[in-house]
Amino acid sequence: MSKNKKIIGVIIGLVIVLAIAIPIGTGKIHLGGNSSNVANNAQSGQSESGDKNNNSATNNKDGENSKDNSDKNSNGSDSNDADNNGSNSNGGTSSNGGSNSNGGTNSNGGSSKDGSITNFNNTGKKVSSNFKVDDAAITIQRINGYSGIFIEDGSDKEVKNVAAIEVKNTSNKPLEFAQIQLYNGSKKLVFDVSTLPANSSAVVMEKNKASFNSSKGVTYGGTTAGYVNSLEKASSIKCKKVKNNGIEVTNTSSKNIPCVRVFYKYKSSEGYYVGGITYTAKVEDLKAGASQTIYPSHFASDGGEIMMVKAYNSKN
Repeated sequence: MSKNKKIIGVIIGLVIVLAIAIPIGTGKIHLGGNSSNVANNAQSGQSESGDKNNNSATNNKDGENSKDNSDKNSNGSDSNDADNNGSNSNGGTSSNGGSNSNGGTNSNGGSSKDGSITNFNNTGKKVSSNFKVDDAAITIQRINGYSGIFIEDGSDKEVKNVAAIEVKNTSNKPLEFAQIQLYNGSKKLVFDVSTLPANSSAVVMEKNKASFNSSKGVTYGGTTAGYVNSLEKASSIKCKKVKNNGIEVTNTSSKNIPCVRVFYKYKSSEGYYVGGITYTAKVEDLKAGASQTIYPSHFASDGGEIMMVKAYNSKN
């Protein structure tokens, strides 16, 4: 089964389960019919190895961290997603520096092996359903355990009882990137979410596949978040969804464009984005007036949503 079809099944199951309004601590989410064998979807033929996001033709400075096979972007963050055709974008610092409005007061600083941007201490504040965080315009709507395919790193590995949250951006601006840290007993949980439009929700799995223990309760650590006025869509590029899970990318300008990146997420019919990650696909050497059709991994004609489109002056 292709990644596209398989991920759709996981997404639909996860969203349906969470849409029933599961309160915090009620048990595990189970999804049936998940095989551990995932076929590679290499339809687009777009290799994204060794790419660097530091020459935007639109002078973008939003700090998106595109994980394109050991990609390194302009903010210097390393990434190592192995998905050639639809790598994820979920780890950049924001355009306002990635700091929260009053975060750091409970932070012990320093880097962490768990991928923490800021290593927050446990505040001891109990997290219940529809918990509004102190340091960003974010509400944690619910938390539970998830069993099925892990999508946050593009690996699609089978996992059991991994902590997952439903989170809402309550700002009137798009959320460029946020990292939310919770504690399940003494265990820290880290959740990354990117490119989330205003007043939208996403289901996000714990980035390190940490398990969830409902008997230990959940307390709050902190949130690092950054917002942008709008999600960038290059005026010189037109993108159109086509059948068989493809995207037609057209250069409407009179100049050749060395590199185009298309950022996309999956949105269910219930209105939830699924996964904190934002996948990316790349087109190279797009001639003036020309079109290319790509078939990125994890993209679906039905439910796939193009979040951003960026043009670059260089392939590198």
